[in-house]
Amino acid sequence: MGQSNKKRGTVDFGSTFLKYYSERFSDNTLEKIDDFIDHVEENGLHGWVGKVSPSNRVPEHYPDREALIEKANKYQLWHAHIGDPCFEDSWSGKYKVSDWVVHFQRFSNFHIKLLELDYHNPMTLPSEELLQENDLESNT
Repeated sequence: MGQSNKKRGTVDFGSTFLKYYSERFSDNTLEKIDDFIDHVEENGLHGWVGKVSPSNRVPEHYPDREALIEKANKYQLWHAHIGDPCFEDSWSGKYKVSDWVVHFQRFSNFHIKLLELDYHNPMTLPSEELLQENDLESNT
């Protein structure tokens, strides 16, 4: 009948992420990242099985908490659990978590830029160097 008005998401790749994606990630990790990309392209960030959070939610006990919050806000940093090596229930049971997360810039629920894959605990943010490199890419 009519055409769907469903909005499609856009997933951009930072140059460093693209290099690792193409050359270094294992097949299992690629499959998990591809599942996340497919989901965002089809649904935006809403409804992803893994926990998706802004990276400015830094626990009180972190020594550089204020600097981390400022950095996360400045670069619109978020992260998503991708199920690598597998998903497990969170302590609350509201979402799934995994050992590995993908860091990304969230421009909207339907537009993100993948920056880095990282082990979740302890939580670290992408380096300033990587973020500035991606910031320059956005401005060219």
